Amino acid sequence: MNGLITVILNVYNGEKYVKKCLDSIINQTYKNLEILIINDGSTDNTLKIINEYKDNRIRIITTNNLGLSLSRNVGIDNAKGEYIYFIDVDDYIELDTIEYLYGISKQYDVKISTCETIIVYNKPKINNIKEKINVETNLTMIKKVLLSKGRHGAIWNKLIKREMFNDLRFEDRIINDIVVVYKLLLKTDKIGYSNQKKYYYLKHQNSITGKRNPDRAIDSYKASIERYNNIDKIYPNMLENKISVLVNIIDVYNHNNEITDTYLKEKHANKTFKKLFSIKILKTNLNTKEKIKIILYRTNPKIERFFQKHKKRY
Repeated sequence: MNGLITVILNVYNGEKYVKKCLDSIINQTYKNLEILIINDGSTDNTLKIINEYKDNRIRIITTNNLGLSLSRNVGIDNAKGEYIYFIDVDDYIELDTIEYLYGISKQYDVKISTCETIIVYNKPKINNIKEKINVETNLTMIKKVLLSKGRHGAIWNKLIKREMFNDLRFEDRIINDIVVVYKLLLKTDKIGYSNQKKYYYLKHQNSITGKRNPDRAIDSYKASIERYNNIDKIYPNMLENKISVLVNIIDVYNHNNEITDTYLKEKHANKTFKKLFSIKILKTNLNTKEKIKIILYRTNPKIERFFQKHKKRY
């Protein structure tokens, strides 16, 4: 019999999305699932909707609004499966997603398998492309994460061997995925990757990543510096590692907020930028838009901010 897989769904006030998300989970072609729902103190009809499902694979744990990071840890602590798969409540997946990733994990003997994401605004646009499965080295995948290629830095859309979390948990902070994913990648030597799109990521103004929050921006900067220092100890002078910090500094700067501006000044971010900058970035796989941002910022931060503010006019 195929191994048990735990799908962890963390939800707080997700009444608008939970049914579509949960339908996509319970109807998976892979049936040996433990569907672990962490209801993080929802005050709307989320729990009522979940309770309408009569599926003995569903296990509900209600917590007192711990926040996404800590409620994910509750899921990990209670998971019984051989593998763990995270999904956000406002997203959904293809009905063969779990079976597909499990097949990759077993065929190629990897502890992490992943595929591509479809970003949903109104109606998803699906590009039918010829299947291509690679066994990536952890270094290759880390570089993709650092350059923000696809959604590789997110914890969802990955089937992960539960043992990978034996000594790893999410931190109680605003930014959580990027401080965990790279650590998972460092703990294994290979990752199964498919170019097939199986995860539907809903982009909307109420999503956490869709909100411009100065505190989130500052925590993102802190996380990028922590990640840079940790990776640099193992892979010193990796250009992609430097680029990730440069891009993050620019993103925080472009909040154009007194709080973020003051923080960057206190942390001497411009000095850090100049130290890590290299013209060699033009030879990397970083997209052209990001390369231009970095060059403009290096020339004069105010020019880059002006460009970002008025780019829609051009």
